[in-house]
Amino acid sequence: MLASAIDYIYNAFPNLSYRPRPDDVKLLAAFLQSQHPDTPAFLGELMSSSYNAIEIEINKFHSRLDKQNQQLPVFS
Repeated sequence: MLASAIDYIYNAFPNLSYRPRPDDVKLLAAFLQSQHPDTPAFLGELMSSSYNAIEIEINKFHSRLDKQNQQLPVFS
């Protein structure tokens, strides 16, 4: 569920120009919850998660992005 929350945050704020820290992610989740009362329950779970757990999921998110952005080698 934490991975879904991280994905949700990045989709809600697609123009983030920096890699957020766990406390930033919690602030963004709190902002979303305050603006949209129908936010998914996993944002509440994110709010109660440890910074270490959030950091791990942020790293996983960026690893997935890096893998998606890697181009396949061109063989000639």
